[in-house]
Amino acid sequence: MEVGSAMTESQTETKSATESATKSKPGQLPVDDVRSLIDACWKAKTITELIPALPKGMKPRYVHVIDAVWHINEPNGQDTGTARVGDVSAFLGVTTPSITKLVGEMADLGLVVKHADATDRRAVTLTLAERGLDIRHIYVEEYHAHLSQLLGGLTSDQCETTVRTLTEALRLMQQDANNR
Repeated sequence: MEVGSAMTESQTETKSATESATKSKPGQLPVDDVRSLIDACWKAKTITELIPALPKGMKPRYVHVIDAVWHINEPNGQDTGTARVGDVSAFLGVTTPSITKLVGEMADLGLVVKHADATDRRAVTLTLAERGLDIRHIYVEEYHAHLSQLLGGLTSDQCETTVRTLTEALRLMQQDANNR
């Protein structure tokens, strides 16, 4: 027997574990692909942490809410508040209570204005205050324009595939978490 040709029991177990990690049963994603997907999610989180520094007291979530309010109000103009808290939560895919809390904080900071709804006294519509519009201009319009140039080497297909993949992975994992 040649020196070094025999595998120890530990090496055999390691090789077996490695082989099983790369193989999968039909209908299962290989474990190595799962690892790559999770690694990509960590990279995506890091990307979101690279946005320019926000003013003191601003949370990144405020920028998302500001942008949602802007998009919801866009068809009727920014002076006409058609965005409701439920619309914003649906737009962002988060719970209404979490948006209610954020909107309250944002109103206190002068980012959004709450308007009593003429048809439903319990409901309010939202518009962006001047400060909210300024924040959107800097942290959405200008920053996205910068990223458009920076990421110019990526294709629309690459972006769409990434969005579809992450959206579906999130849906499946949330569904799994809710079923546990």
